[in-house]
Amino acid sequence: MPRHSPDLRLADGRPATVVGEHTWLWTEPVAWSPQRKRLDVGPVWAEVIATPVAMEFTPGDGSQAIRCAGPGTAFDRVRFGVHAASPDCDYVYQRSSFGKPDDQVTAEYAITWQVTWTGSTGAAPAGGTLAPLTSRATARFAVAEIQALRAG
Repeated sequence: MPRHSPDLRLADGRPATVVGEHTWLWTEPVAWSPQRKRLDVGPVWAEVIATPVAMEFTPGDGSQAIRCAGPGTAFDRVRFGVHAASPDCDYVYQRSSFGKPDDQVTAEYAITWQVTWTGSTGAAPAGGTLAPLTSRATARFAVAEIQALRAG
């Protein structure tokens, strides 16, 4: 059964995120759509459908994972501005990744899938619910700390 892993990218294609700023979390629509697989053998058939139900983000900084009910919203600088919070799924790092291996965090996205099946024995319909599945992807990136000076 094909299961898509979340796509890990930072807003604007940046190689790092910044302490105190909103790190937007989202996955592409292709990764957030039901996945189907059907098998036929004579009069007997079975179809499995995996439907995404939640996305989880483990930030890699020692904090607990956060859970988002949907795929998140893709960052759009023009539409939302530079410092805006995501309307549905983001994380704010409180410390830089300085001192971690390669001065980066290793974050993980995970999509949880609800799995059902239907089929026929050739004589009678059948179906049910299977255990949830999880697809995962990791990414390493820096969490930078920026200091600003004001002249004048």
